[in-house]
Amino acid sequence: MPDTFDMTISGAPSAGGPSRRQAMLMGGIAVAAATAGSLVPGGARATTIDEAKKPVDFLFAIYPNGTLLDFAGPHEILTLLPNVKVRFASPAGGLVTLENGVVFGPTEKLTDVTDVDVICVPGGLNLSAMMKPEILAHIKRLSETAKYVTSVCTGSIILAASGALKGKRSACHWAFLNDLKKYGAIPDPSRIVKDGRFISGGGVTAGIDFGLAIAAELRGAQAAQEAQLLVQYDPQPPFHAGNPSDAPPNVRNAVYKMLPGSEYGLMQPIL
Repeated sequence: MPDTFDMTISGAPSAGGPSRRQAMLMGGIAVAAATAGSLVPGGARATTIDEAKKPVDFLFAIYPNGTLLDFAGPHEILTLLPNVKVRFASPAGGLVTLENGVVFGPTEKLTDVTDVDVICVPGGLNLSAMMKPEILAHIKRLSETAKYVTSVCTGSIILAASGALKGKRSACHWAFLNDLKKYGAIPDPSRIVKDGRFISGGGVTAGIDFGLAIAAELRGAQAAQEAQLLVQYDPQPPFHAGNPSDAPPNVRNAVYKMLPGSEYGLMQPIL
């Protein structure tokens, strides 16, 4: 990932000026300032400005029983970027019933998608709809030509099962992390992992961090940080139990019992 992710960027706002949604959030005065700032020439911004003019075709490959937050978080970030078209496709197309009965859609049919710039596979506990050979073949096909191949949570298991992650480092939900090995991928416990054109986020809430990471790749750190501020992503959880290494022993042990095999990163998803 770019070294600029944690830098404080100053100067003109992202190329292309604010979107309508940004304008509503920022107010008229801020919009005027942003428009004026975008007119200031600067060689250092030339590449970023040129890149922002190129449309990005971003696809979330979702499926029945998938986890909403895995893609809702990054989708929120992506909607704030200039010239990024977000699409959703699923094995059968149409409406998709996610975990807990949430109905999402409509979606395109995965087999009808010819190519995309970025493919992202979110996760879930029940991956069975995506683990069919014909569906995995389409995931592999789209991954071969995409500029970025990405995932959130156990979505990396789907990518790995398709053969797209052989020899590549990848994140995953901690409870399932070592399941990646059986498909030739290299488990990495980091919250965000970048291995060339492959970018992955850890479990569920890491999707927002992933969204900011891919935003920086697509439109630069300035645009990513603008999006972060617009959604007020400033996490200050009341507890520090989001990772087994940080969680109190009684909490950690209770969750291990809930999720068989998770202590070793070997919980089995429904395939």
